[in-house]
Amino acid sequence: MQDLNDLYYFAKVVEAGGFAAAGRLLGIPKSRLSRRIAELEDRLGARLLQRTTRQLTLTAVGERYLRHCQAMLLEAEMADEAVASMSSEPRGRLRVSCPVGLASRSCRSW
Repeated sequence: MQDLNDLYYFAKVVEAGGFAAAGRLLGIPKSRLSRRIAELEDRLGARLLQRTTRQLTLTAVGERYLRHCQAMLLEAEMADEAVASMSSEPRGRLRVSCPVGLASRSCRSW
């Protein structure tokens, strides 16, 4: 199985418009990003990005792959949010019961 970080890196490189900008955004050297994307392309057997000295453009395969990467990243984010919402502050109705005498003494001001 491939490293899912490579999908994230690929999406960030495209989003940032290049390896240098993505490297700054992620705090990773651009050489490492470039190597990881090249390894991803080798594993897939397809060129995802057309690189020139001045610009970076998506190939047709890259465009399609990017859509899938973005969908997977969105699903992962939604999964994190679902877990976070379940483990955050307790919600719902709280019912408290106690003897009438205690309630009348303790809750007079309410």
